[in-house]
Amino acid sequence: MKRIILLIIAVAAFSSISAFAQDEDFASTRLTNLATQLKRQTVDLSDRTYDDIRRSRSNGRREIDAAFLAQQFDASAGLFQQMVRDNRYATELRDAAAILSDIARRAPTFGANGNLWREAGETVDDIQRELGVRGNPGGNDGGNRSGRAFWRGTVDNKVQLIIRGRNIETRTVEGRAYPAGSFSFTSNLPNRDVDIEVTKKDGRGRVTIVQQPKRRNDYTAIVEIHDDGSGARQYQIEITW
Repeated sequence: MKRIILLIIAVAAFSSISAFAQDEDFASTRLTNLATQLKRQTVDLSDRTYDDIRRSRSNGRREIDAAFLAQQFDASAGLFQQMVRDNRYATELRDAAAILSDIARRAPTFGANGNLWREAGETVDDIQRELGVRGNPGGNDGGNRSGRAFWRGTVDNKVQLIIRGRNIETRTVEGRAYPAGSFSFTSNLPNRDVDIEVTKKDGRGRVTIVQQPKRRNDYTAIVEIHDDGSGARQYQIEITW
């Protein structure tokens, strides 16, 4: 009887150790590679944004904000990479990836580094998918998820918003061109046929959908804002799919 009890205890202990090791050994090769890729991207991003400031004689608050955010992104990517190397628990890595995703969503919408921000954000999406985050936040997985995008900016006459993935490009069609507005996403506009809807939260003119995202247009949506009053006006819109 004593041998049986000892055997049961040994099996239970081995199972516990195996389960612990399985959770600790969560850092797959792909996750390690993604963490390394993200770090390379954020180093490049932080260097570029600071170079922009250094080359300019006068920088506004937005440029300074972008540089600080890029530095924060780079430091956070470095910490995440170290956590992956240390083989931290999956729950910790998911929390860390969520923080990275929050930073990526605050990416500025102006300047010459938009592609760098977007690429780093897509890597964060891949990291979350690799970690098995439900719904693959921010990803283009082709599932049946819904999402929202928010845009705020100044319009004088007519502006089009070109929406693809996790980016909104502001294009002035008629009237005075103002700096690109700010935007945020709850998830990417997916790489599949979806119908978007738009709601005007603030502004006096008309907001219409010019193009739905389809395969033939590389899943790009276009929303047009027509401000038919005199002078420019602030607008805030919500796009859903």
